[in-house]
Amino acid sequence: MHRNSIYYVLTAISLYILACCISCSKTNSSLSPERKLCDSIISAQYDTIFVNPQQAIANLTEAEAQISDSCLCYRIEMYKSLAFLFMGDEKRMDSIRRNVALFLSHTTESKELYSLKSLFWNHTAVYRINSLGDRDSAIACFKNAYIAAMLCNEHSNLVNICINLADAYRQNGDAAQSSGYYRRALALADSMKLSDEYLSIYNGLGQVYSDIENYTEANRYFEKARSIINDTSFNAVSYDKYYHFVSYGNCLYFQKRYNDALSAFKSADSIATTLGNIAFSFITHVNLGEVMLMMSETDSAYHYLKKAQEMFNLIPKDASKRFYLNSLLGDLEMHRGNMHEAIKYLFLASADSLSAGPRYLALHYSRMQAYYSKCRNYERAYSCLLKAQGFLDSINNNASRNQITEIDYRYRQDTTRLHTNLIISQKDDRMKSMQIQLYILFIILILSASVSTVWIMYKHRKQIEEEMQQKSRLFSLRLSNMRNRITPHFMFNMLNNQIATSDDGINNLTRLLRMNLEMCDRYTVTLSEELEFIDSYMNIERLSLGNNFVFNKHIDSRIDPDKTIIPAMMAHIFVENAVKHGLRSLKSDRFLNIDIRRGDDVITISVENNCKKTDSINNSDHTGTGLRIVTQTIQTLNEYNKRKINLNIETRNSDDNTQTIWKVTLSIPDGYNFIPFKLN
Repeated sequence: MHRNSIYYVLTAISLYILACCISCSKTNSSLSPERKLCDSIISAQYDTIFVNPQQAIANLTEAEAQISDSCLCYRIEMYKSLAFLFMGDEKRMDSIRRNVALFLSHTTESKELYSLKSLFWNHTAVYRINSLGDRDSAIACFKNAYIAAMLCNEHSNLVNICINLADAYRQNGDAAQSSGYYRRALALADSMKLSDEYLSIYNGLGQVYSDIENYTEANRYFEKARSIINDTSFNAVSYDKYYHFVSYGNCLYFQKRYNDALSAFKSADSIATTLGNIAFSFITHVNLGEVMLMMSETDSAYHYLKKAQEMFNLIPKDASKRFYLNSLLGDLEMHRGNMHEAIKYLFLASADSLSAGPRYLALHYSRMQAYYSKCRNYERAYSCLLKAQGFLDSINNNASRNQITEIDYRYRQDTTRLHTNLIISQKDDRMKSMQIQLYILFIILILSASVSTVWIMYKHRKQIEEEMQQKSRLFSLRLSNMRNRITPHFMFNMLNNQIATSDDGINNLTRLLRMNLEMCDRYTVTLSEELEFIDSYMNIERLSLGNNFVFNKHIDSRIDPDKTIIPAMMAHIFVENAVKHGLRSLKSDRFLNIDIRRGDDVITISVENNCKKTDSINNSDHTGTGLRIVTQTIQTLNEYNKRKINLNIETRNSDDNTQTIWKVTLSIPDGYNFIPFKLN
């Protein structure tokens, strides 16, 4: 999990690099006075853009009135769009980007135009990679920025563009291209004596080699970065220091050097506290908690993970972060012997598994295997073991492929130097030269055969993964469509119940709206949450059902509602149908009974109500869209479970033969898997 936790901070770091690199080129005497004024205005607003974007927008707008050149005005507009992005106002940010793109397409080419193009493509690339996750198009945008920077002779910006390209390739899993662009950035920085860029380059190379598990090279570059940070004459930005310690801590963690990793993460946590960035502190607390678990320091792990749980409620919600935290909390509770709490957190993590990467899922299924082993459920333990091993095999194959590709890439870069060494060797000793040539030829043949074999294996696995991802996306779209049909249907029923004249009714409706917003985007909820929602709903409906309505609810004492997981809003649909299609049309005594019982290995939820005498006892069409959605959801989930959820609808005549009694029963087997697709 640690490796990909770095990506949580890339948005802030990438945007900081963007703001600092595009207009921070060294002052050139050839720059016009107005360009120098523009750069000074932007430079004065750097910190404000990140700390107080709204104030930065006001300051930039006011300063823009001093500029007459259109290219320079749009340059300031690009930094305003950056501030809008930090405010979360993507609509206004996108409006500025469209205006700039239109200006670029209708303006005569000039040095200032190419400079603006470089800024525009950099901004676009960072937005695509961090907000949209579209790394392929971001790489193309970075390359456009590189070309534009070359055309306007802003060579100092090429270093930063190469760093951005290297970061994008690394996130895309292409270690060879990533290391190549980092090395190109290093060569450019050396030639232009831009020593301030070394820290980012060394950190990036350390992360690349850590990703492909070449820890010798990774440690070497991280130590170079550390020497820069320790140099008192170098004023490193706090974001760069934080990124270094988190990256290095992850590298140490994967080498199982837990004490060293602990020290690195504590340094990162201290910087996050200084910055006052809760999202950064959340990452370091989760990392510290996981290291403590690996060191069997359960009390310390509890401290850090519980603090991380509190911080999670204060930062923007992210399914991958929630998955990581819940999975670790499940592991923590297993270490503490709280098996009921452990499975609750592990199931909550499973509900967010769509957002997790292979390494996250491998760790999660290893924890699930440990839980089922302790519970002596060896069949499920073995199933989880196979899933974890499948993800580990995929990770190892990818690391091996990247190692071979990176070696091949470096070999091709060093061909000229190797050829020169061979010529010198031939002059000294012809026989030795022939042996060296034969040895190199043998290496090339072996390397080519290895690359071909790995490539064929990779293409085959890639095809399987794409099929699985496509299946997951199709299912997610289908399930989202179902839930979107439920929510409007339910809300319009509530607004039709004439409760505006009652203060209690307004309060109940407010509570119901809040709960509906919290639950409508979740696949599963606890039984207690579902029942609380039903209670709030019935408090509203009592006003219209009158005093001759009786509502009964029975829960088996063997059931713990807080730890029982069911599909969200499924039971409520039965209750709503009972009220809408049965109870409202009755004038005589009416009742609604909810009965929740535990069998040997199943939980049953029954909803029973009376209604008018129907013409046909088999007529089930009156339940309408709600029952169809429930049926489709159950059918889809049952495809991935050996034991099935069962839905049964019964009707009978009342004792006096004047009414029909409807009873809907939902049976959920123990250990039912609510993950909506297979992970083989």
